[in-house]
Amino acid sequence: MKRLIFILAAACFLIPQVSLAQRYDDAHPSEKKSLFEKMDEHGVFNSIELAANIGTTGLGLEVASPMTQWTKLRVGFDWMPRFTVPMSFPMSSYVDGKINDKFDKIQEMMYNMSGMTIDQKVEMESKPTMTTFRLLVDVYPFKNNRHWHFTAGFFVGGNTVGKSLNKITEMPSLLALNMYDRMYKKITADDFIENVIEDPNYLSTLLGLPALEGVYLDPEVAMQLQEKFLSMGQLGVHVGDKGYDEEGKPIPYMMMPDKDGTVSAKAKVNKFRPYLGFGYGGALSNDGKWEASFDAGVQFWGGAPKVTTHDGTVLNDLINLRGKVGTYMDLMKAIPVYPTIDFRISYRF
Repeated sequence: MKRLIFILAAACFLIPQVSLAQRYDDAHPSEKKSLFEKMDEHGVFNSIELAANIGTTGLGLEVASPMTQWTKLRVGFDWMPRFTVPMSFPMSSYVDGKINDKFDKIQEMMYNMSGMTIDQKVEMESKPTMTTFRLLVDVYPFKNNRHWHFTAGFFVGGNTVGKSLNKITEMPSLLALNMYDRMYKKITADDFIENVIEDPNYLSTLLGLPALEGVYLDPEVAMQLQEKFLSMGQLGVHVGDKGYDEEGKPIPYMMMPDKDGTVSAKAKVNKFRPYLGFGYGGALSNDGKWEASFDAGVQFWGGAPKVTTHDGTVLNDLINLRGKVGTYMDLMKAIPVYPTIDFRISYRF
């Protein structure tokens, strides 16, 4: 596929050159030249450059060749190293969509029941996942200055450019959170008291404990237990807010772990990303074969990356995002294109 794209792009610039050369041959039949002689005379693919680059697209390799005396075709591959960026979100309790101060009581109760501690915050790690193919055309508009050039082309890559996942050390805390959430939903259900009356061992079954003969849950105690859970509220990872209620108070978005006890998110953009930029280059050696250059431009990747959690919530739609995520999201919304800066070292054969 990459080879086909390279050939098609080259053909668009090569055909006019060959056509001009053919007209000259028709007018001067005694001076006919071979195709390769014509290409060399007009500067069409008469040399090959191999380059290594580093920049905001990661680490890359590139192959380049002139298509005319004033244009150059570049084809390359970029890979972003998988470094990690730490971030965290607070764990909060809430009732009817409003945060309360019952977290400590829930934390103590879950520790007494399960021996697992629910942490006050969830630590996560984010990693870039960008791997792209590039096809660019440099245009040298100044006849007597081969340093400056303008560039147009495109990048193609996977639409997921970043992933976030909780640290492995957070698993016990998230599993305890899931356990509490399951208990809360069962105990605060409308039919909980009715189930206790019909089945004295209902609570034991609910908690996954063996039934004990002669030991049962009194309905009055069950009502007290239900009231206690209702007063403590639910528990979740407070990522941000959905908006404001009629009183002007924020409505929190509380992220719950997935069935496997993990929380995660992905950042996605368009796979095809047009590019516009400019650059400057110069020789490093007397023979001109070694060259250093830089490029600066932007990739149009479809606006700010869309960040979606494992439960399908789009963080771009939330407000008051917590911690570093809020800073990152504000930055991405302000810059809907991806700044691209590359430094290259090349050798011409």
